[in-house]
Amino acid sequence: MQQKNKVIFFQVKDPKSKLIKIIQTAYKHFENKKHLLIKTSDEASSRFVDELLWSHPVDSFLPHVVSDSKVDDFIVISNNTNNVNNFHYLFNLTQDLLDIDKKYKVIYDFDDYTSPLKLSKSKEKFELYKSLGYQIESQ
Repeated sequence: MQQKNKVIFFQVKDPKSKLIKIIQTAYKHFENKKHLLIKTSDEASSRFVDELLWSHPVDSFLPHVVSDSKVDDFIVISNNTNNVNNFHYLFNLTQDLLDIDKKYKVIYDFDDYTSPLKLSKSKEKFELYKSLGYQIESQ
């Protein structure tokens, strides 16, 4: 039986929880040598995540690259809409409803309770993922 693609929604209620989930997820992928695309909405967001991963964990850093083109790094931050590296893991940090590439085995996203608008966007994305047949998991 073929395993379904899945979405893991991280339930977050404050900005610090979001940062922790980004760091933990990127670190887990780097440690397991599994490529992760971190999709941001713009250059400022990409820079923010870039600085976050260079400064955490506090006693080290997490190797990664910001790039919109094909690279060999395990952790890639990009605001490009295309999966140019053909990665199987995506962390969607945008509020957008993406044109989902079915190559993604796992998509990480936020069930975001930090504002009414973000919660509404989370529900829209949940419905989109569900309509596309993704298995949905909440953490």
